[in-house]
Amino acid sequence: MTTDRHKRCVCLDAEFVEGDEIIEISIFALDRTQLFHHLFRPAGYSSWDSSIHHITPGMVSDAPSFEALRPEIQDIIDSADHLIGFAVDNDITHLSHQGIRNLSGKHIIELRNWFWINHGLQNGLDLFQKVSLASVTEHLGVSFGEEGMHSAAGDTRATLDCFRMLYDRFCSANSLDPEDFEGAMKAFDDIFIREKLEYDRTHAEGYALLLRVGQGYALRIKREEPRPGGRIEACISVADRHKAGIELHNMMARRAEISKGVFRLTPADIEEFRNYANGFDADDHNFFKKLQGLSARYNVSGLKRR
Repeated sequence: MTTDRHKRCVCLDAEFVEGDEIIEISIFALDRTQLFHHLFRPAGYSSWDSSIHHITPGMVSDAPSFEALRPEIQDIIDSADHLIGFAVDNDITHLSHQGIRNLSGKHIIELRNWFWINHGLQNGLDLFQKVSLASVTEHLGVSFGEEGMHSAAGDTRATLDCFRMLYDRFCSANSLDPEDFEGAMKAFDDIFIREKLEYDRTHAEGYALLLRVGQGYALRIKREEPRPGGRIEACISVADRHKAGIELHNMMARRAEISKGVFRLTPADIEEFRNYANGFDADDHNFFKKLQGLSARYNVSGLKRR
């Protein structure tokens, strides 16, 4: 029988129509008891690409809407303190958009993070690159079961089985009592924060290049050290290349733009570039990384942190 203790930690996975509406969701308790599983009839779609989740319009023509079963899902969420998933923030965002409340106060258990700390670090695997649920299950020898991959039930059960394996491994490696779930969560979060900070610090490093382009200069930011020569006028190493990309662009934007991304710089500007330096700060790093992503889409690189 599933106890309240196991219901307080639930694992979930959802499938979506065109990355939008939830078409299937599965929720399991920590002890692998299935608490909820259902297909839904989308409100805003009559056709969609079913090549990934294999859920066709005909399969959900008589299914209830998400709205009809939302109270049942809400009750499960309300009784839970911890939510487990792979890329679970995406599922949480969709649940919130479709009316599920009280998600912000939950403790999130991201399987990708547990895999990295308990397997990836010692095996030279990156936290984000080439890490999918399929690769995690392959490394750990976990099956998707009869439902298969990209079904909500199969993905949820596989995620939960991977987490349970990694949880036992973590408790054993750190001499923790596996019955003290809350204590293990705190210990893991402390370790992950420390390791993630070092990961961010290492992956923030890079190089800023000033390239000669006709009668002007263009800025390029690289992670790897470039080969010398060619059009490179100046090259500097930086502790945080995302921050450097914004700040150096702002510096160059003070000068006349000859063409898109090419500026007319003075010798003093080039010397200022050569003397530029920055340090790594976790809050700054996250801010400038997001800002740089927005800059590429919306041309907001001139924004500054307040």
